[in-house]
Amino acid sequence: MTADLAKIWRCPSCNRLLVEKSVDYAKARHAEMLARTRGASLEFVREATWPAYLASLRRCRCGSRQRLKAVPETAGGGQLDLQVDAVVLQ
Repeated sequence: MTADLAKIWRCPSCNRLLVEKSVDYAKARHAEMLARTRGASLEFVREATWPAYLASLRRCRCGSRQRLKAVPETAGGGQLDLQVDAVVLQ
C-alpha cells in the first residue's frame, strides 16, 4: 500500500489540518456543485461563482484569514487518524 505524498498545512487559529489539492480538484468540485443547481443562465452562474469558490478553498473553514503554516514532513511519521479538509494553494 502506497501513501500519496500530499503537503499538509495547519491553520494557526484553530489548528485544523488541511491537505493541499490541485486547481483541477477545485474545478471538479465546482462543476459538481453547479450540476446540482438549476437555472437558465448556468454559464453566468459558473463564471460569477468560480472566483469566490476558489477563494473559499484557499482558507480554513473557521474563517481565519491568517496564513496557513506548512506542517513539516517529518511530523507526519505516524498514521493520521484525523479529519482533514482540502485546501487549494496554487
